[in-house]
Amino acid sequence: MGLWAKIWRGGGRRNPRFRDELGNLVPAGRLLRNGPRAISTGLGRKLLGRRPPRPWISYDAANAIAEHLDPSRSRVFEFGSGMSTAWYAARAASVESVESDPQWYAQVSRQLADCDRVSLRLASDKAQYVTMPGGATYDLIMIDGSWRCDCAREATEHLAPGGVIYLDNADKQGGTSGDLGKARRILIEFAEERGLSWTEVTDFAPTQFFVERGLWIGSSPPA
Repeated sequence: MGLWAKIWRGGGRRNPRFRDELGNLVPAGRLLRNGPRAISTGLGRKLLGRRPPRPWISYDAANAIAEHLDPSRSRVFEFGSGMSTAWYAARAASVESVESDPQWYAQVSRQLADCDRVSLRLASDKAQYVTMPGGATYDLIMIDGSWRCDCAREATEHLAPGGVIYLDNADKQGGTSGDLGKARRILIEFAEERGLSWTEVTDFAPTQFFVERGLWIGSSPPA
């Protein structure tokens, strides 16, 4: 199968690649706006090894996060570090990020050598990874790493008033990131109990030839 055929056709429940794994079709506006960007960055990664220096989440969700954050005061907590970490640091007053993979931690640490707004820690142990600082609250909590169900539960205890929780890959079933279906239910129940708005975002992400679904909890959801 040729490269363009692989881009067009998805595996399993994605066939073609314009539905997430829960069967939701990407809106036409996002297809036209973000599809070409995802394909171009995907080709850049596969052919040239280029990694876009931005969160590998929904383009529209990342835009909404950029509008939500205030570089003079916003606090971010990130489960799962990466190309996103420095991007958040450029838009927030502080970023606390936890990573479970030692090799990825070492690579991200080198990228952040001159960034004094980020506190990055390695935690290969589940209990250490999912535990956030006691009493601390955050304007953005990004769940995009390991043990996402436990991270979701922990995040509900640390959301600042007016803050946002974002669960990436909320459409996935199983895998190495924990029970994402349960994480999704925990966060939706939390939002409904607290009277918070929530929305699910089916969209393209950088370097991905298919759409995925994220869950947004809090104010100013993606358009």
